[in-house]
Amino acid sequence: TSTTSPPSTPSHSLPPADADEWFAQFRSDPELATTVSDQCPDRATLAAVYDVPIYAADGQAMPFGSIYDPAYALHRRQLVLFVRHFYCGACQAYLQALSQSITKEDYFAIPTPTSIIVIGCGQPDLIPQYKKFTGCPFPIYADPTRQLFKKLGMIVTLNIGGERPDYMKDIGVSNWAAGQFKTIKKSLKDEDGIRKRDILRGGHPLQIGGEFLFDEGEVVWCHRMGNMRNHTEVRQLRKLLELEVE
Repeated sequence: TSTTSPPSTPSHSLPPADADEWFAQFRSDPELATTVSDQCPDRATLAAVYDVPIYAADGQAMPFGSIYDPAYALHRRQLVLFVRHFYCGACQAYLQALSQSITKEDYFAIPTPTSIIVIGCGQPDLIPQYKKFTGCPFPIYADPTRQLFKKLGMIVTLNIGGERPDYMKDIGVSNWAAGQFKTIKKSLKDEDGIRKRDILRGGHPLQIGGEFLFDEGEVVWCHRMGNMRNHTEVRQLRKLLELEVE
């Protein structure tokens, strides 16, 4: 591990009261994309991302490859979930649904031992608050430079998606957008919550993620989000992990 300080998130002016105005600042982003593939990364791609640092909540860095390399990995398989910025209500709902569905008993009952790992694109010192928001029991790391997101083919998009996923069945678009700002405001008032400067440090608001299943060091299945509400449904992950039979 290393104590190297994590890179800072590029600065943008503080979010105004109108969320649309804030997001408008990112709409000319040259990285914006409309298409995405679910082709698994090949060995050359995995070699290119092996040494990309990911950061724990305390700022300790470790190479991304160490979580799936059979020489170091805790289990044979790893399900790595890449989430959006740390204030995204959709991803928070996703992790809440996942955590409620895959209990500790389920986790240890997975037929092929599998680690579940979450990686976000904000600053690592926000991870404790993110765990508090989501109740997620799985390890969470940060990739504030978004190198992994980019090199593994995850995109930046304005697309919020036309279909509400099951993990957001009780959350409409307007409530989702408003909820993110309510979460921030509530945390600002919390003695152990975020500070005003942290509002900008949650990660790129248009970056979307995906899910990658590693088996003995290679990606055997993946799904890259096509819009902001397009994580693989929890029931599908349960089937993927062999917790449910077709």
